[in-house]
Amino acid sequence: MDTLTQEIRALRDKIEALQLKQDLPQLMTPAQCAEFLQRSEEVLYLWRKERTGPPYLHITSRTVLYDRDDVLEWARSHRVQ
Repeated sequence: MDTLTQEIRALRDKIEALQLKQDLPQLMTPAQCAEFLQRSEEVLYLWRKERTGPPYLHITSRTVLYDRDDVLEWARSHRVQ
């Protein structure tokens, strides 16, 4: 792959990342996070229980929030090449 193609792909990835950050709030509810990850809220609950999912903030006994950047980093860490 030539240098120009690599640069174009890198720019496209950066643009997509910026668009994603613009579309998602910094702190997401479980419903917003589930929609973003295309999973159910029940799956997010199980992941929290098993400590296998994305990091989350346990604000109160009834309030859980997900930091957008943490979720993106967690999702990228599961990329298979």
